[in-house]
Amino acid sequence: MREIITLQVGQCGNQIGASFWNRMASLHPKTQPEQFFYLADDNTPIPRAILIDLEPRVISSISQNIFFNHENVFVSNEGGGAGNNWANGYLFGKNKKNEIFEMIQKEAENSDMLEAFQIFHSIAGGTGSGMGSCIIEELRDDFPKKLIQSTAVFPNNDEVSEVVVQPYNSILTLKRLNKYCDSVLVMDNEALGRISSESLRIKHPSYETINSVISTVLCASSVSLRNPTYMYSDMKSIISTLVPIKSMNFLVPSYTPFMNEETKQIIRKSSVNDILRRLMLNKNRMANIDTRAIISALTIFINTTDVNEVQRSLIRFYDKQETGFVPWMPPSFHSVICQEPTIVNDQISGLSLVNSTGIAHLLRKICDQYDKLKKKNAFTEMYRKYLNGLDEFDESRQTIENLITEYQNAELSTRGVT
Repeated sequence: MREIITLQVGQCGNQIGASFWNRMASLHPKTQPEQFFYLADDNTPIPRAILIDLEPRVISSISQNIFFNHENVFVSNEGGGAGNNWANGYLFGKNKKNEIFEMIQKEAENSDMLEAFQIFHSIAGGTGSGMGSCIIEELRDDFPKKLIQSTAVFPNNDEVSEVVVQPYNSILTLKRLNKYCDSVLVMDNEALGRISSESLRIKHPSYETINSVISTVLCASSVSLRNPTYMYSDMKSIISTLVPIKSMNFLVPSYTPFMNEETKQIIRKSSVNDILRRLMLNKNRMANIDTRAIISALTIFINTTDVNEVQRSLIRFYDKQETGFVPWMPPSFHSVICQEPTIVNDQISGLSLVNSTGIAHLLRKICDQYDKLKKKNAFTEMYRKYLNGLDEFDESRQTIENLITEYQNAELSTRGVT
């Protein structure tokens, strides 16, 4: 069994984790998948999860749940948080490495065949970005042969944020995600809010609603791992398909249909063709981008058994040439059929994971916000006292600029499928 250990870092990461495990338990009420759970001595299923934060409020509220192993909870004794400062969170991670990695090592030793770590965090605050970055670096050093996947929540760069230094935090984190992670699932706050409003018809979605959207996507992305099929039954096969070039490792999910009591009355039945069509719409993507040119994509059709209908839908998709592919490799558009037995009424749903050049637009917006702050040297003193100078700022900014250029070059002479 190829186990996956989940690290929940910071307020955002732990709230996502709580929603993820609640949904996972509802999908597997009787027998929990061994990739994500193990059994305690009394046969209670325990998530393979480690909860990490620098202040106790969120973890205290969720770790009361009997699900979690209370020995796998790290909260700083100081309890003051990272002050929305990446450097503060990063330094805390360095100072507390031994304590945190003792938990990680113990959990790894409790696995028969550990395959990967998945990390839930935000890139905009202090703990999820800074401490998350430190943990990712150390994971790569301590577990060089294991896969690392980040589920990273990106800030809404079109709104004024309470965290004025979020562009600094984001750039510093993005460098680590690009350098050390095998794949990054991008969740954009702007897109998450839009999907919650439009698909679930909630005018002012709460954090709880948004986290439910994220956990729905995360559970769907793992369905072929939890209910193994003839293909894509481990994380390695999924990542190797979607990330043909290591440096271009950012993936944007899309999912349909999101359901609540109101939308159940609207979406009565969906065909495979409906699912594929909706997945390709910008409004169903977890990041506010245009796809532009696809490098690689994987679509998971959930709760259909009609292989022929899937094939016909894919052929129609190709024939319409609705999406371009990068010109330097054959079109890479893959699919798999999975079953999720506990879904109500066996509702057909679908998830796409897409690696495309469109992510360059989102990265550019973050760089532009960073440049506006850095040009004035605004708030840099907050970081200077934790970092030896600001060389790390310039190196991180250049890393993301190089990545943007790489994505832009990848789509040169983009054409439709012929």
